[in-house]
Parts: sequence; C-alpha cells; structure tokens
Amino acid sequence: MTTKRLLLAAVASVVVYGLGDLASGMLYDGYSYRDQWISELSAFGSPVRSLMVTAILVHGLLLIAFGIGIWRFADRKSLHWVGPLLIVAGVIGLPTHTVFAMSSRWMTAGFNDTMHASLSLAFGLVVFVAVALSAVAYPGWFRLYAIATLPILVGFGAASSVAIQGIEQNFTPWAGAFERINAYAYFAWLVVLAVTVHRSLNRNGGSTWRNDGDGGCNPKSGSRSPRTG
Repeated sequence: MTTKRLLLAAVASVVVYGLGDLASGMLYDGYSYRDQWISELSAFGSPVRSLMVTAILVHGLLLIAFGIGIWRFADRKSLHWVGPLLIVAGVIGLPTHTVFAMSSRWMTAGFNDTMHASLSLAFGLVVFVAVALSAVAYPGWFRLYAIATLPILVGFGAASSVAIQGIEQNFTPWAGAFERINAYAYFAWLVVLAVTVHRSLNRNGGSTWRNDGDGGCNPKSGSRSPRTG
C-alpha cells in the first residue's frame, strides 16, 4: 500500500458513508435529517436498511484498511496507536449496525438496542482516544485542529444522546443534526489525518515505510525518520 492509496481509503470511506446517509434519507419517506438519528436508517424495520447497512459495511472495511495503513506508515510513536484504534473502531462498527442495529422508533426496544447503545459508546471512546493521540503526533496547526475536534465530538455526541431521549414519544428535535455534526467532524478528521500523514512521509523521503521495531519508523532506503510524538 502506498501513501496515495492510504489517502484514498480515508476519502473513500467518508464518501461512501456520506452518500449512503444522503441517499437513504432521501428514499426513506418522512425521514428527517434534523430530528432522526443516522442509526434509524439502518435500524430494524427501516425501509432503507439494506442500502444503509451496505454503505456502513463498505465504510467499515475501508476504515479498517485505513487503520492498517496508518499503523504501517506511522512515523511517530503515538501514531502507532492511532492505526490499531481505527481498526478497532471499524470492527466495532460492523455489528453495531447489522446484528445489533437499533429498532425503529415504532417498535418495542430489545436487547439489540442495549447492545447498539453500548457499542456506539465504545466506538465513540475509541475515536476520542485516536483523535487525542493524533494531536500528540503532529505539532503545529494539526495539533490545534485535532484538539478543537475533541469538544465537538463530545459536545454534539452528548447533545444528540439527550435529544434522542424522547424517541418513545416520537419527539427528538435536533437529534439527527447534532449526531451528524458529531459524525462529520470525525470524518473530516479522518481525511485531514490522511493528508497530513501522506505529506509527512513524502517530506521524509519515501512513500513506503516499515516499522523498525523500537517505536520509530524508517524508510526502506534505510535513513532514519524523526521520532517525535
């Protein structure tokens, strides 16, 4: 895998998810992007479940590929952890919207809803740690960007969770909007991270790197990269 393919995997994962969200919402009669969760598109009972689940599965596989690439190409110590965390996030996302998808709001909640909420929380925690570690890896503007992303993830994630509490009464104002700000802030970070890693590695003299076994990375040409972060 080259750094160009790494970048493409990140961008493709975001595009696939975004198109799935857009198309599924448009095809779901009466669906509100503002007031309904993204998870309701892949929920049991959703008329567009198959479409959104397909988009999420493809997104998850691309995210795992991106995580593997980040782990392989990491040129900073802290970045070595970001790759595995993204792999874990991708793996968590697969059952969250398939086996343990939430129930549509007119259905009785069950064990799948409990698991969906638990896995979603675990996913959010993994992503939070990954974003925080990426801030450690790259100083300067990227660090400021990653740090600024963290309160957006936490704040709008919490706001969405509060707004969805009225789902039994079918009254969840802004739940979807809050969740989408949270989700697409995370997606933006994925793309920016991929671009940053791509540029960093190219500046250091090569697009294909290997792990040197002691926390740093060397290009295959044999020169040592900076091991900051």
